[in-house]
Amino acid sequence: MTERQGDALDRALRDAVLAAEQAAEEARAWDPARRRRALEGLDRTLAALTAARSAVLLAERDAGSWRGSGDPSFAAWRGRTSRAGRGAAITEERRATTLADMPALREATVAGEVSVVHVDVVGKVVARGSTAVRTALSSAEGREQVLTMARQLDAGRFARAMDTWAATVDAAQLERTHQAQRAGRFLHVVDAPDGTRISGRLDAMAGHRLRLALEALTPRPAADDDRSPEQRRADALDALAETVLALPETKPGASVRPHVSFLMSEETWAALRAAYRDASAAGGAGAAGAGVGAGHGGAATVPPVTLEDGTPVPMSEVARALCDCELTRLVMDAADEPLNLGRAVRPYTGSQRRAVIARDRGCAWPGCPVPARWCEVHHIRWWERDLGETSVENGALLCSFHHHEVHRQDLTLVRRAATSAERTATGRGVAYVVARRAGGVVAGSPDGGPSGEAPRWGASGPPGGADERVGEPPGGAADEKVSEVRGAPAARPPGEPGRDEELLFVA
Repeated sequence: MTERQGDALDRALRDAVLAAEQAAEEARAWDPARRRRALEGLDRTLAALTAARSAVLLAERDAGSWRGSGDPSFAAWRGRTSRAGRGAAITEERRATTLADMPALREATVAGEVSVVHVDVVGKVVARGSTAVRTALSSAEGREQVLTMARQLDAGRFARAMDTWAATVDAAQLERTHQAQRAGRFLHVVDAPDGTRISGRLDAMAGHRLRLALEALTPRPAADDDRSPEQRRADALDALAETVLALPETKPGASVRPHVSFLMSEETWAALRAAYRDASAAGGAGAAGAGVGAGHGGAATVPPVTLEDGTPVPMSEVARALCDCELTRLVMDAADEPLNLGRAVRPYTGSQRRAVIARDRGCAWPGCPVPARWCEVHHIRWWERDLGETSVENGALLCSFHHHEVHRQDLTLVRRAATSAERTATGRGVAYVVARRAGGVVAGSPDGGPSGEAPRWGASGPPGGADERVGEPPGGAADEKVSEVRGAPAARPPGEPGRDEELLFVA
């Protein structure tokens, strides 16, 4: 680019920015559709500008002309000249490298199919990933999987999905990271004149258990509760201590078992048992715990054990839990539907709720990131209105907000089998569509396409034909049919576990 072309580009950018600023001053007078179109256009423009800036940034870095400025590194130079600081400069450089290394991701970013935050997630996985993870990300298959997940998930869920993907590729790295976190754990409890001060750092699994305990003791505040969130957590920690001290079995050295759910597939369970047996035979009980992670990591295609929200669990944590846990075996059919649980009473039992969690993993509303522990079990066919039964098949997890929306707007949930792309992206074997009883899709897609582009269902019902319909809401109209795409369980000899089984461990 010549100096004249560079000046022309600068003027064009300034003119475009000025025009956008002038137009945005009237945004409050626009109708909602115009505002949303403008936001989408601005998002795409910012993404394209980010990609262009990344290319210029790498060109400047590789040219080396910044070296004469007295800065010790390119990040330091960029942080100083942009005035954003070194941390922001490191993020910019990592983002630019990710876009340069993955052209398809760059094209999707410019097209508005994924956000810049998605790019940053990939960059962080590459930066902290093992050689095996980086090798997988450099392959065409690995990049296609990552891009598929990025297109289907918002940034928060994509980050969790990438953690799961990386753990599937190299579970041993997950174990190494966990052990490094444990090695750095500490807790300070210091009595001071102004009170007791607590500070520390836990590994991710211990932090998860602590968060669950605090949430259990922190109910939704009443209208007159003027405590801050920090004060409510402090009170919950105090209540937790009082509860443990009041237990009759509490004594020096007593162990109170946490209630944490671990989910794993049948093939992961088989791999875990084999790795544990091999490690035990090789090095005894002490080596077994370490060998589990290493053995599981060798099977790159075995899905990791996860928490209910899809967070991968280090194998040493699973092995520890299996020494002293309540084990619940949930048999899943080919549509990932738990079988043989529950009876027709209104409240869902603990076993039924665990089965629904094992299938749905979180809020069933398409795109909602709320984890399972904050969700309620909704009767798909309503208990009073539709005389729906309290069964796992008729249950679906919904966060409080979407549960209220379903009832407020008189909506119907439709469950179908997830497509292979959806299963890869979310780890769920099922997907949901939210529809109006009178017809029309509110959220989700009946065929697995992009959410929000689903067609209206006419008198013929959802795709797949009448044999896929499992129920009908009151009213009887053909266009009010709800369907559930179900697959038949795979045939296998009696008593032999199959790949369509899932195990739920409650430690």
